Amino acid sequence: MTPHTRRLACGVALVITLSACGALPRSTSGQDEPSAPTELGSTREPPSAEEPRPAQDEARPTANKPQPGQPDPGIVAPAVSTALPVEGRNLRLARSGERELALRFDLFNGTDKELSLGTLGLDARERLVALVDPITGTAYGLAGNSGEGRISEDVDVEPGGSTPVTAVFTAPPQDTSELLVALNGMRPVMVPIGAAGPDDGEVPQGQGDAQVGALVCKVGKGSKEAFTLPSDVLFEFGSAKLSPAARSAITGLGERVGASSGTVTVDGHTDGVGGDADNQTLSERRAQAVRQALGPSLGDSFAYRAKGHGEGDPVAPNAKPDGSDDPRGRAKNRRVEVEVDGEREPAAPVSGGELSDAGLRAEVDSVRRLSGYLLTSVKVTNPGAEPAPLSYENHFTPKELTTGQLSVSGPGSRHELCGFAEPTYFDFVGTLSSGFMPGKLDVLPAGAEVTLWGLVPAPPENVASVKIQLGGYGEPLDAQITDG
Repeated sequence: MTPHTRRLACGVALVITLSACGALPRSTSGQDEPSAPTELGSTREPPSAEEPRPAQDEARPTANKPQPGQPDPGIVAPAVSTALPVEGRNLRLARSGERELALRFDLFNGTDKELSLGTLGLDARERLVALVDPITGTAYGLAGNSGEGRISEDVDVEPGGSTPVTAVFTAPPQDTSELLVALNGMRPVMVPIGAAGPDDGEVPQGQGDAQVGALVCKVGKGSKEAFTLPSDVLFEFGSAKLSPAARSAITGLGERVGASSGTVTVDGHTDGVGGDADNQTLSERRAQAVRQALGPSLGDSFAYRAKGHGEGDPVAPNAKPDGSDDPRGRAKNRRVEVEVDGEREPAAPVSGGELSDAGLRAEVDSVRRLSGYLLTSVKVTNPGAEPAPLSYENHFTPKELTTGQLSVSGPGSRHELCGFAEPTYFDFVGTLSSGFMPGKLDVLPAGAEVTLWGLVPAPPENVASVKIQLGGYGEPLDAQITDG
């Protein structure tokens, strides 16, 4: 268990001590199902134990109770667990100037006890919130320095009440129209970027480096391990110089390689803009840059090859059917692919049934194709009369699929959870913490249901069904893929 989840448990225990609640009602807006999202390196430092944090009994502003005739909840992020019924309502994304993006939502407290943003880790310290662009493979963490994330002040929310929350991120490119929003305690949803920006007084102020990074995802095929990194995060436009975010992504990639020796092949690709010769040269230089950075990460036991393909091997159209430019398609084509072929141990166990042994039941909720990814979710239910252990961690463990984590198997391949390549308090684009009930971690109350979710790289478009492996559940689950 990671340090941040331990602290989160203590916060939950101090603030609310209720038993399992009933199932959360679905939104009528049509947005109550997740519609659409990597791996952090082990070098990230946890928050310092010396950093001050307000005690739970200190005075805070308190959110108002809801009034009669509440407005339409808009886009809703439903609760992950029926035993902790919290919702993000009226989710909106809007640009704040040229360089920032504001996420705004109303946090609804469906419990019968007062809770706070900090209880859920939705505060400046825990920062259990992220945005993901499934087209470009880019992840956005909360802006601001460690312990000083740019999010609304922590407040107490009364039972049945809600409070407005604003969080600040680095703005994506102008052609980005929607992003996946992930909030701890809630299921992820795709949210469009609107035109109306927040008022100045709504934007939490602060400073700090931009938390933008490439998704690092792994596909295993026999002895081979494949990774794809988006060039727009690795390099500036037209450049082959690696960005700081690129070096973080390459370090994370190296930590996910299971082989101890073999051959590493790096392939660079561009979009269709520019001359053939210039694109060929740029793709070669970029492949070489990634190959050189991988060397120190993986070591001398590997042989390295780098090759540029220019614009000759697109994975998406560079133009729309009417012949006009397709910037999002071109973004997919600007990429660097890394393949590792070597001897390695099995990536993770596919058996072991501590969840089923505890009496928990699992069934596929949905597997949705979002551009080059699958957003996968599994419902785990406790039908028994007593609480059952569910020891989930959003934490990278080499060569091991830990309890509650998801992976997907397609024809001859295995697709693992994507991870963030920038420092956060969680490793994967998946269920952010194990707070499935008030007051405790790693426990599912009697009669409760939790939806475990995760983002994995998608198989080819012609693959319509897959098997989902739920860590700790034994045999895999059959699933059909639907469009996002």
